Amino acid sequence: MIRFQILNHAVLLTSDALLHFQRFYDTSMQIKTGNFSYFQTNLAFGHSGRIFNAVYGPFLAYIGGFLLLLVHNWFNFQILTVFTVLLIAGIGMYRLALKANVDEVIAILLALIYLQFGIVAGILHFNFMAWGAALAPYAMMQVLYMINDERKPILWLSLALIMSLIAQVHLLSTVYIACTFVPFAIYALVKTSAKKQMIIDFFKALGTTLVLTANVWGGLLVLYSHNKISLPNQYNLYYHVVKYKKFINLHGFLLISMVLLLVFQLIYVLTHLRESVLNTMVTIIALVILLLASSLMPWAQIQAHFPSLKSSLQFPYRLAVGAWPLILLGVGISMTNLMKKKDKLTDVLIIVGLVLTFSQNLSVNYAINRQRTLEFLDPNYVVIIQKYSKITKHRKKLQHILRYTNNDSLFKAGNHTEPDYLPYTKHASNVTYQKKILDQAKHYHYHVKGNKLFLTWNSKKAKMKMLPIVMYHQSRLTLNGKLQTKLKQNTITQPIVKAKKGRNIASLQFITPI
Repeated sequence: MIRFQILNHAVLLTSDALLHFQRFYDTSMQIKTGNFSYFQTNLAFGHSGRIFNAVYGPFLAYIGGFLLLLVHNWFNFQILTVFTVLLIAGIGMYRLALKANVDEVIAILLALIYLQFGIVAGILHFNFMAWGAALAPYAMMQVLYMINDERKPILWLSLALIMSLIAQVHLLSTVYIACTFVPFAIYALVKTSAKKQMIIDFFKALGTTLVLTANVWGGLLVLYSHNKISLPNQYNLYYHVVKYKKFINLHGFLLISMVLLLVFQLIYVLTHLRESVLNTMVTIIALVILLLASSLMPWAQIQAHFPSLKSSLQFPYRLAVGAWPLILLGVGISMTNLMKKKDKLTDVLIIVGLVLTFSQNLSVNYAINRQRTLEFLDPNYVVIIQKYSKITKHRKKLQHILRYTNNDSLFKAGNHTEPDYLPYTKHASNVTYQKKILDQAKHYHYHVKGNKLFLTWNSKKAKMKMLPIVMYHQSRLTLNGKLQTKLKQNTITQPIVKAKKGRNIASLQFITPI
């Protein structure tokens, strides 16, 4: 899947890649210098002091920062990250299938297919929902206990551990996966004779998860309780659903081979309803979720009534993060049952069908990756990046930075302009963030000590100055040794201070509640 990229030493610099490279760079420098700042970002995002890692996969952020230090350059870092996600996802899907007694050859093929489409394959564009999708098969193993184990349908410790891990990596995936569990949990509660124990185990799992993710929801409480926080950019829900696409298989798009696989599974289950409760349930529930995430839902009307979903949900295909492992699990169970009939022709057709599905998805991924890599290598090709980023036209210089460095020179050559988690008083926009912070940062000298960010500049005369940093409710600003208590702020909470003639020093610190 990534062979062409490896051979050409190319980094696919998507908008998501630029975003996550910045947050990993910040944690890498915290580790390297010992100047730790859990909330305030001091070394990335234009030295703006904005918060990101504390509410977006903090556990993974520090692991990523440590790996970035080890591998020395952005190319190695991207390849290692993509490889790790695919490896975790493949092993997870394989182990999930084996736990349901799927034939081993079929389990291997299903694991390979799982890497080739949808949310997992989005890691090729550095989309971090892929981390949630990589861990989803491990979470879906809990479904097997809920359906098959009448005595103990909830293994509270393993459930708590996997959900806590996903929350530390990608919080939104935790929400969708938890919703996927609901119908299975209801079935288990109705079926089990140990209802009281199941309810106790549920609360044990919930309590343990709350403790293990306290830094995540605690960070959200700290941030949202006293601040107006900007949501991510809006997307049209109608265009980001699960649907058939002829030559694209990333995110919500499905090739014809995957559509046929879904049709096969639906027909098999409808004609073998009583053969396997597990197969029937995982298939029907997964297909209902896929239906909700598809273009068959009236998403245009839904977003008209609930416009906030365009920023919070953004992409309906995300709803299927837990459904895809389940539907592939169902396919594996169906095909294993067919192979038990000892019909050699059936066996051959099953293997050939899975190999063709795998091959079509692999070839399309290879073509997409090859095209993006060639675009990157072409010095005349300027923008391989989404509209929410600003990038230099000096492509050779950018190539050198990506191949041989792991420092912040990348963010001088290209920057991500979306104002996620930025505080605001009236509104926040890409343009405001770009012009007022990112474009102004070059006029200041920065250094970090402990969890404080220091800005230094020279002023020809005493005058009012808007600093290219943002102020949360918990932020404290000192100017030339004096704490600034009454500050004027613009729409994205940039402080407006009175600079003196000559050298000025301002320090920004986020006061973390005990």
